[in-house]
Amino acid sequence: MAKMSFRWLAMAVTLLAPSAALAAQSTPRLSLGVGFAWSPSPYRSYDNKAWPIPVASYEGQRFFVRGIGVGMRLWRNDGNELSLMVSPIGNRFRHEDTDDTRLRRLSDRDISGQLGVQWRSSGEWGVVQVAAQKEVTGHGGGHAFDANYGYPLPFARGLVLTPMVGATYTSDALNDYYYGVSEKEARMSGLPSYRAGSGTAPYAGVTATARLGTRWNLLATLRLSRLPDAVKDSPMVEGSSTHSYLIALSYTF
Repeated sequence: MAKMSFRWLAMAVTLLAPSAALAAQSTPRLSLGVGFAWSPSPYRSYDNKAWPIPVASYEGQRFFVRGIGVGMRLWRNDGNELSLMVSPIGNRFRHEDTDDTRLRRLSDRDISGQLGVQWRSSGEWGVVQVAAQKEVTGHGGGHAFDANYGYPLPFARGLVLTPMVGATYTSDALNDYYYGVSEKEARMSGLPSYRAGSGTAPYAGVTATARLGTRWNLLATLRLSRLPDAVKDSPMVEGSSTHSYLIALSYTF
């Protein structure tokens, strides 16, 4: 599997989540489906492909699944909730998937897992999410902070467009794992050694959701993100921004 940045996922997690009113219902709601994601890698000369992914959404009284995140509510009142979250960091690098002969001599970078807390507030004014998470799978041990705001715009026939803006801060340990070049790798590849620092990536996007009957739902997402200097200055990277696309079909039980 080629590396996908999965930068659309934070948006998908937010927009697959139901409103506070739905989350407060006594009957749990479960949606399952499949989607296709395409997110060109920032790595040099990398093989980019669209990949099928599972899509899930579940809202129980205490536990929930939203996109790729699994959470447990620690506290909730009208329109606000504080939760414990577990989710993957979708970055991945496989040296065999690049045509750059120097990058083919580098070590692989794997998908990581992160654990942390998330605060979510929703109302007529929109939805705000703030999350603080730490990498817990031994890939640098860094941390990330994300904040975003979205405003749903309902239209006829069950169509909802939600523009969103946000920013993600990643620590130097996390950036260095995915975009740094060690002294050993530099000697083997001919690339200059590089230690990535911390950085903030602003992003913007829009998601469209549409009801197809009483139980089927269609989701489409576009997201644009600007790479921080700590990432785009890496000798592994070309370009200064990324864009991501997701389309998914789900069924609500």
